[in-house]
Amino acid sequence: MSAGVGCTNHTALVYDRGGMTRLFQLEDVIKVQWQRVRDDISLADVTVSSPGPECLRLLNLIEPGRHELVIFRGTERVWEGPITLLVEEQGNTPTVSIQARDVMHYAYRLIMRRRYSNAYPNIVTTVDRAYNILRTELNRRETEDPPINVLPHLRVYQSADMARTSRVTQPYQATVYEDLDSLAAYSGLDYTVVGRRIVLFDRHHALGRTPVVTQNDFLGDVRISVYGMELATFAAVTGGNGMYGTAENHSDYYGQWEILDSAYDEEADSAAPTQSELNSQAIRNLSGRIPTPVQIRVPENAQLNPNGVLTMDHMVPGIQVPVRARLAIREVQQYQKLSKMQVNDDAAGERIQITLVPSTGNPAVDEGGGEEG
Repeated sequence: MSAGVGCTNHTALVYDRGGMTRLFQLEDVIKVQWQRVRDDISLADVTVSSPGPECLRLLNLIEPGRHELVIFRGTERVWEGPITLLVEEQGNTPTVSIQARDVMHYAYRLIMRRRYSNAYPNIVTTVDRAYNILRTELNRRETEDPPINVLPHLRVYQSADMARTSRVTQPYQATVYEDLDSLAAYSGLDYTVVGRRIVLFDRHHALGRTPVVTQNDFLGDVRISVYGMELATFAAVTGGNGMYGTAENHSDYYGQWEILDSAYDEEADSAAPTQSELNSQAIRNLSGRIPTPVQIRVPENAQLNPNGVLTMDHMVPGIQVPVRARLAIREVQQYQKLSKMQVNDDAAGERIQITLVPSTGNPAVDEGGGEEG
């Protein structure tokens, strides 16, 4: 079976759970859309138009919850995950839409059955806590036949001065994904999924660095903004129990501009942070706030110039992107981080869109400390 004429660069296949056993390739595909995102579950959607009798027979075999969608871009396997929805529409041109979520979906539908305590003295980095929970809870699904085949591809990236957590959770109070997502929202964790790999790393560090890009690498205008509201020379972090940590970057030129934040883990399921944790968080919160932050703003979901310097190998959420822009007043080069990418392939051709967010200047991370397989 082959892809249809509407989809120029991609093919879509159905695999059994675990992505190891190929079942069949989809026929008459007119549209493929897939994503990679940071701190969320990415989606994919494949549309089949006017399927013939054999294709209908095979489509009828698809079982969400058992089968997976696997997408190839040329010969490269770029996206995969469990199928979650199958929609058939009858009209002048009948279509079947197959929707799937990346392999983090297995963690989304898995309850944490054990107690996980990182109260003092068991304080660990948020990355190590996330890894420990994934390794422990996902293992239950690796004993199935066939296994989900996620743990062998779990990746952890270590770096200096990583965020730490004193979180405590009881059994049956949250799903695995809810805890990871909360760590990402409040405790400095970053995660992404590339293919079958779940990648864990610290928010203040990056997974490497791309070549320098300029406004010519995007199809659309960029902006340069100077953010006085982000300026700070003194930061304090409160633990909510009378304890606090501080950091200062004194400036006679700017004067005193102070910010106050709550500790990352200031929640009911967390032990009180230590003094060293509070000081560390204050230092992290002050980073990049003096001189007055200047930000190159690339429009959200900006479309990449297909003749630009970025390639598919660079499309890993969490990678650092040096961006240079020269407008009428300023010329600025700064580090940004890839937060999301989305590919659309249909009769109009392939379009790659990305979203960038501010990043620190240190991309140095090392793989290890929990890698399996």
